[in-house]
Amino acid sequence: MQVCIFQLNICRLPFFLALLLALPQLTEKKAHAESARSTNFLVSGGDRELVIRVAKAAEDYRKSIAVAWLGKPLPNWLRPCPIKLRLTGGEAGGVTSFTFDEGRVTSQEMTLEGSPERILFSALPHEVTHTIFAWHFGAPMPRWADEGACMLSEDSRELARQDGIVKNLMEGQKHLPLKTLFSMEEYPKDLLGFYGQGYSVSRFLIEIGGRERFLSFVGEGAQNRWDEAVRKHYKLNNTNELDRAWRSWHRVVAEQREPGESDGKATLIAMPGNRPRAVSTITPIIRGQSGEEPLRR
Repeated sequence: MQVCIFQLNICRLPFFLALLLALPQLTEKKAHAESARSTNFLVSGGDRELVIRVAKAAEDYRKSIAVAWLGKPLPNWLRPCPIKLRLTGGEAGGVTSFTFDEGRVTSQEMTLEGSPERILFSALPHEVTHTIFAWHFGAPMPRWADEGACMLSEDSRELARQDGIVKNLMEGQKHLPLKTLFSMEEYPKDLLGFYGQGYSVSRFLIEIGGRERFLSFVGEGAQNRWDEAVRKHYKLNNTNELDRAWRSWHRVVAEQREPGESDGKATLIAMPGNRPRAVSTITPIIRGQSGEEPLRR
């Protein structure tokens, strides 16, 4: 029996939730710390109000993101996913870890860090998106696609930041050839650039072909068949042609948008009044691999 342990980084997600209807009933526990249990999550580490809010939001994200990506909700998990909160006054950070065995997830756990607001509207939706992909593929998803597509669940504040990172990356010609990006199995030293390019490429592919095609492309390409997957799903000869198409899209389409603007195709933002805010002067946390201290810039 082969078991794979895979650890992912923090992320953030985007849209205000309709937390009102058909939500699983929560139970509260008063152990040494407050916790809240919903059908699919067990949240601890905050006060009574916050852990209940996070559990409700996690259930709502889990349903709406699965429907957006897979066309239907996920079945309930046999065991709830633990979510541990670490409250700070800063930006969002966190990590999600999975264990895979024979094409299925056998365990998962999540840690979220930041202010309550950034946890609820940035880190939590991003990390929940990781769980959707993990249960869909039953195996680790390529890093660029996993992180890039999860970014699209985040709020406009974070999308605006990523748009700025991509703009600087392209202007400085520091972006990676897609053939290199697609084959990367570990996070590079330029973590900000890696996240930004993954976000941009994922958004491009989803805008031109939709989410279902994106998932099929990533699943087949991950078998070291990227050129073949490009030909099948996007009707281009190879990753070099896809690279040129992505750069043209960035210049003609992406750069013409306002930073953080939702396109209605790839992004999942549905938060009324959710507009980009001024960047905080508090040192932001950049998603860090499990087992490491959160990275700061």
